[in-house]
Amino acid sequence: MIDYTPWNEKDYHQIFIREAKELIEIFRNELVELHHYGSTSVVDLPGNKTIDILPIVKSLSHVNLFIDKMQAIGYKEVDASKFTDDQCRLFIAKKNQLTFYVTMIERTNFDAITRRLALRDYLRSHNMERIAYAKFKTQQAVQFRNDYNTYKRAKKDYITKLEKKALRWYEGSRN
Repeated sequence: MIDYTPWNEKDYHQIFIREAKELIEIFRNELVELHHYGSTSVVDLPGNKTIDILPIVKSLSHVNLFIDKMQAIGYKEVDASKFTDDQCRLFIAKKNQLTFYVTMIERTNFDAITRRLALRDYLRSHNMERIAYAKFKTQQAVQFRNDYNTYKRAKKDYITKLEKKALRWYEGSRN
């Protein structure tokens, strides 16, 4: 069953900060940047109790050195190709009825980083798009409450179109 929690019912930003502190402690000198992205990073978007964290690292190959420490705080590495076409390392943890996705991307993979941050920043800056996306997500969750795969496909199509707008805006706003 797909279950969305209104943004104001959980302090997703504080949850991200607590988790980010643990990741910073582990990856200290390997981290270049650390971002909260996805629905829970945008005020007023319903979230499905999933916190998406984007550590930008110096080298993906160095992540091997930290797997034991990630496991010690509840993370398991999974095959990222099931979730994305990007070159990355993906860790997942379930903690306190939340799921954390830590998608590690190397600092030279500008396209993968930009796509995630552009969409987040676009939704933060465009109220009507945020409202429309929130409405779409909620409608799809109701319509496909017991069919997660169909829900994911519909959401992916919507996100792909929205991402294109976000990238045009993001590139234009940086020039």
